[in-house]
Amino acid sequence: MIYPSDYYAFSGVGNPLVARLRRRWEGGKVRLYRELVGEGDKRILDVGCADGRFLGLLRDFGAPGWEPVGIDIDPEAVERCREQGFEAHVARMEEFQAGTGSFDAVIMLQLIEHVDDPVRICERVFALLRPGGHFIVETPNLAGLDYRGFRGRCWGHYHFPRHWNLFSTEALHRMLRERGFEIVRTDALISTSAWTISLHNFFLDRGYPDWVVRFCSYQNPVLLSMFVVLDWLRARLGQPTSNQRVVARKPA
Repeated sequence: MIYPSDYYAFSGVGNPLVARLRRRWEGGKVRLYRELVGEGDKRILDVGCADGRFLGLLRDFGAPGWEPVGIDIDPEAVERCREQGFEAHVARMEEFQAGTGSFDAVIMLQLIEHVDDPVRICERVFALLRPGGHFIVETPNLAGLDYRGFRGRCWGHYHFPRHWNLFSTEALHRMLRERGFEIVRTDALISTSAWTISLHNFFLDRGYPDWVVRFCSYQNPVLLSMFVVLDWLRARLGQPTSNQRVVARKPA
């Protein structure tokens, strides 16, 4: 099975400091979504909701009238979502049964690269959205410095065997437009895990001592801080990183 029971998306963030910083950063994401989606009664679908961590952020930082809904392939993770009071479904996105125009926004964070048919996913999202609804996608970008340095073997976002489709920004835009979406905005995002996992893979591949390999953990706050600054500077200067957000809209 390519998703073991201790897969990080199901088990949460281990380092408490990293977890707090991540919550603060992702709370800022939700505030951006709030500007895009608007106030009032809105149904927001989180695809790949895992144990409900991001559903909780949507509830805590989103508009008061928002109704976060989740789907995931892992039954135990979905049950944890339900225990927190969320509507959540065990389903593949391709087979998710919901009426046409059921949602005001669909959020897909670091997931579209995991599916075997991203075109079909986009078509399903388009059907689920109400006119004027937003599709928010975050996925690796074949553009950052770490991709250039580690491509071919050690790049962290290869994430073998779980990443099946990787996109440049141009390819992602093209796929969305061909499925009927309008592109609203594109952002370069911080990609700390790609840097740290790339280094981990590089040192492991070349037989460095175990302590060096263990130091390059995606939970290491020292390395994370360094790469946050590096990617933040690149994004501020209009340069790509190895993580991207594309916001698309179904025409009204």
